[in-house]
Amino acid sequence: MWRYCLAITTLVVLSTPVDAQLTSQQQRMKDCNAQAAGMNGKVRKDFMSSCLSGGAAESKKPQCVNGKPCGNTCIAKNEACHM
Repeated sequence: MWRYCLAITTLVVLSTPVDAQLTSQQQRMKDCNAQAAGMNGKVRKDFMSSCLSGGAAESKKPQCVNGKPCGNTCIAKNEACHM
C-alpha cells in the first residue's frame, strides 16, 4: 500500500508544471550575461559586477587622485592615453 501512495505522490510532483517566470534577479543575470558575450577575465568580471548592481559599465570611470583616467585605469598626468 505504501508503494502505491509513493508512486502516486511521485507522479503528482513530476506532473506539476515548473514556474517558467524568471525572478527580476534571474532576468537581470540573463540580460547581463548576454551583453557580456565575448568578454573574458577581469573585464567581464568588472562588467558583470557593474551590470548586476544596476550601474552601467561605460559610465563608471576610475577615481584618480594623482593622475588622470585612461580607460579603466589611471595614468600619470603627463602621459598620453593610447586607447
